[in-house]
Amino acid sequence: MIATATQDYQITWEKLPDDYVLPDEPVDNINQPPLAAALTESLEIAGRLPENALNSTNYGICATLSGKIVIKAPDWAYVPSIRVARQEVKRSYTPQLQGDMPVIVMEFISDTDGTEYSIKPTYPPGKWF
Repeated sequence: MIATATQDYQITWEKLPDDYVLPDEPVDNINQPPLAAALTESLEIAGRLPENALNSTNYGICATLSGKIVIKAPDWAYVPSIRVARQEVKRSYTPQLQGDMPVIVMEFISDTDGTEYSIKPTYPPGKWF
């Protein structure tokens, strides 16, 4: 038998500080915005996008992992219900604190090998961790 040590992680849900600087990086794949727009539009047409739902594209979803702020910006995400005013989630969204956990999170395939998709468990954790 092989024993593997695992690290315990403490996840808390704290609102991102107002003075926290979010990176303003461009999307690395020009096909992502139309794909994300098509997903959103299909939900709207099907009547599946309630007013209190949140769908996002390259938008900061926040958590605190073992005392350190972690922000991930998936290519597209869907949150069924937020419990705060939409203005409060204009910059970023903190699940549990401001509403439901995202139920759909998508990353579109990139043609840049090994740069965007990491399973790294150390801070800052990779997108697939």
